[in-house]
Amino acid sequence: MNWQHVFEINRAALLGLVAVMLGMLPEGRVIARAAKRRVLALLLPSEACLRRLIVILTRNMQPPVVNKRVAPSGPIPRGEAGAERVPAFGLFDSRRAIGPRRKRRRGREPNIGFFDEWKPPARPALPTDEDEMDAASLRRRIAAMQKALADLPRQARRLMRIIAKRKQAGNLKVKPMRPGRPPGHRERGKREVDTMLAGLNELALWVLVEPPPDWVVADGA
Repeated sequence: MNWQHVFEINRAALLGLVAVMLGMLPEGRVIARAAKRRVLALLLPSEACLRRLIVILTRNMQPPVVNKRVAPSGPIPRGEAGAERVPAFGLFDSRRAIGPRRKRRRGREPNIGFFDEWKPPARPALPTDEDEMDAASLRRRIAAMQKALADLPRQARRLMRIIAKRKQAGNLKVKPMRPGRPPGHRERGKREVDTMLAGLNELALWVLVEPPPDWVVADGA
């Protein structure tokens, strides 16, 4: 397998998905609830694809030497005040909630009044697809993806440093990929991003968990 070809093809596809998601966002700071769901349906698997592509890039990297850092004596500069800083891309999958899931009731909750009340409390409004929601978090996450795609080898080195520091500190959360299905996975997904996520997840598991088969490293890279 030509690993450089895998890297270039998937990076180009992810850049295209970033452009699509940016086009789905409105110009203002608010977004309708239904539109936010559509963006998240594409954003979650795209972020998972990018994490797995970064894991694949670490396959020939040596673990870095972690030195203990001395605490700074003065204040740490944070950049210009008021400037919107692009956050670092999250290199680790969100972990699944452990334990039984609470069933959500459909419709309204019972509107129960008490004898000492003049009138029952007002019912809260049910959420609708037209509700306006803040789009800032979506913009930050997409911007973080865009920044990471601009320098993927740097993100791979950053992942290796984080894993090395966590191992040194005895932190058990050192695997960037959660067990089971990746975030945004669809059981019978037929979108381009679903196919890409399935392929990248399998390659990243070979790199992270076990050595890949002979045919995968046939190019000698």
